[in-house]
Amino acid sequence: MQSRRRRPVWLAAVTAALFVLSACGGTATSQNPSASAAGGRPFEGQTVTVAVGSFMSSGVTMFQDAWEERTGATLEVVEIPFGDLYQRLFASFNTGAGQFDVAVYAANWIPEFALADHILSLEPYYDQKENWDDVLPKTQQIMYVDGERYSVPMDGDVIIGYYRTDALENPEYQQRFEDEYGYALAAPATWAEYRDIAEFFTGWDWAESGRDGYGVLEAQGPRDVGPFIFTSRAAAYAANPEVPGSLFFDPETMDPSVDNPGWVQALEDWIAIKDFGPPEMSTYGGGDMRGNFVAGDYALGIDWADVGIIAQDDGSSIVKGKLGYFVLPGSNEVWNIESGAWDEFDDSQQAPYLGWGGWHGSVAANSDVPDAAFDFLNFIDSTENAFQAVTTPGTARNPYRVEHFEDAQAWEDAPVAYQDPGPYLEAQLDSMDHPNAQFDLRIPRAGQYFDALDQYVQEALAGNLSAEDALAQVADEWDRITDEAGRDQQRQLYRGLYGLDD
Repeated sequence: MQSRRRRPVWLAAVTAALFVLSACGGTATSQNPSASAAGGRPFEGQTVTVAVGSFMSSGVTMFQDAWEERTGATLEVVEIPFGDLYQRLFASFNTGAGQFDVAVYAANWIPEFALADHILSLEPYYDQKENWDDVLPKTQQIMYVDGERYSVPMDGDVIIGYYRTDALENPEYQQRFEDEYGYALAAPATWAEYRDIAEFFTGWDWAESGRDGYGVLEAQGPRDVGPFIFTSRAAAYAANPEVPGSLFFDPETMDPSVDNPGWVQALEDWIAIKDFGPPEMSTYGGGDMRGNFVAGDYALGIDWADVGIIAQDDGSSIVKGKLGYFVLPGSNEVWNIESGAWDEFDDSQQAPYLGWGGWHGSVAANSDVPDAAFDFLNFIDSTENAFQAVTTPGTARNPYRVEHFEDAQAWEDAPVAYQDPGPYLEAQLDSMDHPNAQFDLRIPRAGQYFDALDQYVQEALAGNLSAEDALAQVADEWDRITDEAGRDQQRQLYRGLYGLDD
């Protein structure tokens, strides 16, 4: 990363892209304006009910008192377990129960809820958002459905790699590793290297803590973030840079790609990596992984940017100042769905995965208090509050605005006092800006597709099914879901995500 006080060169390109995207999006004329700028207590006596995944709840509640004091309204926050969030929102919207005024959820569900008229287009409100242009281009892109914005972003999600510098940068360990494996020890460029490093650091006291360490820690537990962590591996083997849009489906037919040899290789890898983590790893969700990684001895880890934030908490972390970061590994062989064969490349082909798409907030179409609902979303996404949230441990809100990456010194000066934030921010931007970066699945029923993936991958992790058989079952379920949703509709929306012409 560039000097902490100078504006990095890459930001000029990002800012230019923002102006172009903003111009394409246009500015709406408000028909139903928010009272953000109104004086007094504009929503006195109103109640706004917010449904939010439990991972993200503190990223909402930390601003509750200030918003209630400013507006006179009452905020009721309903925390929903991560694995139940999609089904709870889906059921509430489809029954018309009107349980929630605001939903804070995965960006990849936006198209489904927008096309079904479950959430409001926020175009009538967006002329009041003074900080709209500062959102990163790829985060802006996923807010749109049919040219209109349906959400307020509050998170920028990309899965990155972490390593312990006291492990991988120790000269003695580097020599031992090279003697044993025949190449230099460094942040892994391929998943094969990742596996070697995990094996090397398992079962001995490399951290000099008085206990045996492990090579890796990942979230593999059921009904949690496992499908996203697994897909971040599959992208390296199945997101062929020569065949855009082929990660999840064949964009010509909407036949699932999830059972092809690339995905099978990734699942075999994920099953094998269990040998180099603690026995409990197969039960860990994202929160378990983060808390244990920063408090234990694990050489490698995969997560969103949350580990990097939580690691700075002096009260719970022993790894502050001991973390390195890397773009997720790739592969020299990538499956080609068109040829039905592996393509071989001289260099490792990375495919950073924007899993989950970030936490976004939308206003329910049947809300009785839409102005207050939008005002709350706008408030927690204000420039000041957004930076406070992304620099606070445990909020699950990761950097998503240009200014979050502009000044590393601001991270050092934040209450959490981030130590050497430059490489942390750089790994995220390098991942997001990678030419083969992969968006998450953003078509109707996305939550159902991933529930099916989770179900059968868990069977493979438990040893009940082979990787090949498990993913064949997933493909059958995906075909069923696609047919129920309408194959032609799904095909059109899926191709649109990748800019493919019909």
